[in-house]
Amino acid sequence: MIPGPTEPVNPPSSYPIDPIRSTNPWKPEADLREWNYIVLHHTASERGNVESIHEEHLKRKDKNGVHWLGIGYHFVIGNGDGMDDGSIEPTFRWRQQLQGAHAGIADYNQHGIGIVLIGNFENTAPSTAQMNAVKQLVGVLKREFGIASGKVMGHGDVKATECPGKLFPLSEVRDTIAFRDEHATNGTTHRDAIRLINLSGESRK
Repeated sequence: MIPGPTEPVNPPSSYPIDPIRSTNPWKPEADLREWNYIVLHHTASERGNVESIHEEHLKRKDKNGVHWLGIGYHFVIGNGDGMDDGSIEPTFRWRQQLQGAHAGIADYNQHGIGIVLIGNFENTAPSTAQMNAVKQLVGVLKREFGIASGKVMGHGDVKATECPGKLFPLSEVRDTIAFRDEHATNGTTHRDAIRLINLSGESRK
């Protein structure tokens, strides 16, 4: 039965769906780089923060033996152990609009925004707060830079790796954002979009 206008509508997953921000709170002061991709990662660790990842990445070297500048990602999303659950922190690479060191492939480092979520998603799924955060961040970045949903990918889509983990619902991030984009373009309200997402989710069961 199609829900009536006053009936509560639940999204097709356990993760809430919030409206994408209309403004970009993460806009850097530096001149914007050309960004074509968004690459999602997990840390494969139970805890961490920007500082701990930065310290670890400072120890790494590139293929020419040159030490990394530090943390290779552009954004870190916390899990409550080292950073607040669902908190989004841009790194110096984003603030200065520098290439990343996260993908292992030159084009995706040069033109791919690297987002890492704290956690090991081979063992546990991301928290609800993390999923809300990553959808917000990816949604804003997609709109800001005109990045197609098909260019929102996991690290494993770029290179042979298990990252961001088998329990990370990558397709949900892509599909939810794509669905909202489509209906925003068609003038669909956020409430109606959630109803339609719910119905499409039920149809796939």
